[in-house]
Amino acid sequence: MKLPKNLGFGGGMPNMGDLMKQAQDAMGKAKHLEEELANERFDIEKNGVKVTFDGRGMVVSLKIDNELIDPEDSETLEDAISLACREGFERAVESRQERVDQLMPNLPPGLLG
Repeated sequence: MKLPKNLGFGGGMPNMGDLMKQAQDAMGKAKHLEEELANERFDIEKNGVKVTFDGRGMVVSLKIDNELIDPEDSETLEDAISLACREGFERAVESRQERVDQLMPNLPPGLLG
């Protein structure tokens, strides 16, 4: 009995050449994605603190409302900064993962490294 050369993902063993091409295409797209994420911006404002992140989760800028600067109560300022940073980083990570999921084909685990 002769088996077809490419049974595809739904029917058995996929063609290795096709898989390698898909992996190379996905890696090229991922490289461009990093550049796009570096230029993307997320602004988070919490309790008088505004933090801007890029799509990679890096802090681009931080602004603090003068009313929060109280030498007698640094804890409120620290909490506001922590909250804004945590939310901004989580938002950047979620956005990045959504974009990676859209770019990457359904490749077998471990094929990209």
